[in-house]
Amino acid sequence: MFHTLGWVSSSVPIEQAFRYPHLTESLYNSNRHQLLWLQSEDRQLFENLVEMTVLAELSPFFEQRLQHLQHLRTTEQHYQYDLVATDLLLSFISYRSLLKENKTTWLYGHGLPNDWAAPSPEVVIALEQSITDGKLTNYLKQLGIDSRAYRDYQSSINHLKNSLNANIEPYPAQVVRVGETLPQKEVLFTRLALAGLVVPPSVQQQQWYGKELRAVIKRFQSQHGLKMDGVIGPDTANWLNYPIEERIRRLALNAERSRLWPEQRQALVLVNLPSFDLNYYFKGEVVFSSKVIVGKQKRKTPLLEIKMDSLVLNPTWNVPPKIMREDIIPILRYNPDYLNNKGIQVIKGWGNPVIIDHGAIQWRKVNPKKFPFRMRQLAGNSNALGVYKFNTPNRRAIYLHDTPAKYLFDKPSRAFSSGCIRVQHADRFAHSISKTQGFRKSNISPRGQQSNARIPLKRRLPVHLIYKTSWVESGRVFFRDDVYGYDVKKNQPDLALKQH
Repeated sequence: MFHTLGWVSSSVPIEQAFRYPHLTESLYNSNRHQLLWLQSEDRQLFENLVEMTVLAELSPFFEQRLQHLQHLRTTEQHYQYDLVATDLLLSFISYRSLLKENKTTWLYGHGLPNDWAAPSPEVVIALEQSITDGKLTNYLKQLGIDSRAYRDYQSSINHLKNSLNANIEPYPAQVVRVGETLPQKEVLFTRLALAGLVVPPSVQQQQWYGKELRAVIKRFQSQHGLKMDGVIGPDTANWLNYPIEERIRRLALNAERSRLWPEQRQALVLVNLPSFDLNYYFKGEVVFSSKVIVGKQKRKTPLLEIKMDSLVLNPTWNVPPKIMREDIIPILRYNPDYLNNKGIQVIKGWGNPVIIDHGAIQWRKVNPKKFPFRMRQLAGNSNALGVYKFNTPNRRAIYLHDTPAKYLFDKPSRAFSSGCIRVQHADRFAHSISKTQGFRKSNISPRGQQSNARIPLKRRLPVHLIYKTSWVESGRVFFRDDVYGYDVKKNQPDLALKQH
């Protein structure tokens, strides 16, 4: 059909120009062979959508097709542009519709495969209906700018693009404190501006590091997950010098991820792993926030959508076999009193809690991989779960809980656990949940309660564990360290923070 209409040269094999030629032809047949991309707004909206995937470096396919599309537009090859844009839109909506099936891989280090399935009939029908109703613009907006988060990402990227060719010098990695002379202050002010921070004119005239500038530096440190001490040290300099191209790539990557994150805020616990924080939303408002501790690099906390069904007071802890084998048994070889000190029992099994005399076990001769028993930690001050467990049944056995190791919450980076999530101020979290669930405060007090006292929730509470390494808040851009390495594609070298 396209050859007959003269829209595509007969010398060009159709397979080279289109990924879905039959679907593309079908759309034009249903639209009486009329062009679809006559509105400049539609063209711009769509090119911006595809550009976001290109900036995120998800697939060379999108990069190649976008370049071709832009060439056709600038050379005013209108018919070819129309066809390529339609075929590319089919690829794009197929990618978007398959994203949820691949939500822990495609946007978390793997990138897109070389090929993926054609859009489903339902997806094509929805697109076809939008075209028939003359609502292609609204359809495209739903894929992007209808989302506030997506618009914020796009705006921040456009701001950074203006500085791509500015050739800004790196800020020197030396320690500068309040009262000291400020080296290369113009470079500092320029790099702060990249983070959306404006230094007052009166401060820009000063040659030393004053208190007003320290307030700006503290905001910069807050935006990058650093200790807010106001000292311009190596870590602050590293983030000041972080490449603009990488800032744009990570913003684009998280813009695409934002399509996977929950939008409802009526009742939701949202844990962002890279920023080590938790927010509990109720009726659109944050009713509780806290720091959290997440899984270490070797035992990553997975990305999950789970539901909290109960609070457990004074929990006992069934030590996971992996922790027993890899952590506890090696300690017992040189510290046999460890189990007594931590209140840990050795039992025959989860279904057979007969206590074994661990003092009679020759721990130096034990093969951890063949150890036949299990371990259970009794409730108490030393219990790894603290006095509150927020139960979220799932096959990965990941849940939220209190912890006796409160000092770890003072660390700026908090990837210390074996996968579960430790919550600072767990008592306040429990009280917030009880209040929104309609419990009396006294009902969830662990005092006087037996071990593993279970308080079922009246309404199960959605808990989402997400991975967001950049976001925009009140016009300010926030970044966090890529703690699990998900921002780097598996087939690319790691771009370390210290490489400017």
